[in-house]
Order: sequence, then C-alpha cells, then structure tokens
Amino acid sequence: MQKQIHVALGIVCYKNGQSVQILVTRRPDDAPLGGLWEFPGGKVHKGELPQNAVKRELAEEVGIQVQPVIALCEVQHVYEHAHVHLHAWLCQQVGGDVENIQVSDSKWVKLEKVNTVTFPPANEDIVRQLMSIDFSHWPDI
Repeated sequence: MQKQIHVALGIVCYKNGQSVQILVTRRPDDAPLGGLWEFPGGKVHKGELPQNAVKRELAEEVGIQVQPVIALCEVQHVYEHAHVHLHAWLCQQVGGDVENIQVSDSKWVKLEKVNTVTFPPANEDIVRQLMSIDFSHWPDI
C-alpha cells in the first residue's frame, strides 16, 4: 500500500483592476517532482485542519501570512512515490513579503496564463477550477 499524504495548498491571489495574479513556487530539484511549479503548501499534520496547514506552510515556505477564503476542490492522485490528497484553498495575502525560504523560486502569474505553467499532474483539476472562478468580487489591493 502506498503512503497516504494530505497536502494543503494555498492559491494566493491578488487583483489590481482587471488583472488577477496567482503565486506559484518551484519545487527544489532534489525533491520528488523536482523543478516543477506548484501552488505553495505542504503536508497537513495529524489533527490539523487543512486551512490551518495552509497558513503554517505558506509562512514556512515563502514567509507570508495568508487568510484562506474559499475551499476549492479536493484532489486525489496516485504517484509512484505516494498517494496524495490535495486540499486547495483560495487565499488572500494579509502580511509579509514573498521570500524563497523552502522553494527554489517563486513568481506571480496572470490568471489567464496559469494553465501554461508546468504543474505536477495532480494539479490539473485545481488549475481547471481556478480558471473558471469569477474574480469580479475579489477585493483589489
């Protein structure tokens, strides 16, 4: 039986006028799926709620404080190394500045270009859902 891993992802968004930007980070080359881009996040600890894991992980990985706002789809995907359960949350940044603490790189990508980023296969449904969200009521920065 494969290792079961629950991962909380923070899809950090900001809107400036009509432009919506999404934070993506690059996995370290020596990690499983190394070099691919992803939404920042990490493992949910036993007894921890995914939305709390998102807050903790984004502070640890990229040095920002976020507020999870909307729970997106939960995705299960089987890789050779593990069976992952992704819990995606749409988040607003509420503090800090993005730093590459536990990631090899980070960048802001326009929403309409997110589907051109090379993500791990497990992220396909999340990207699809993200592209369908109406951000007209998302607050401007």
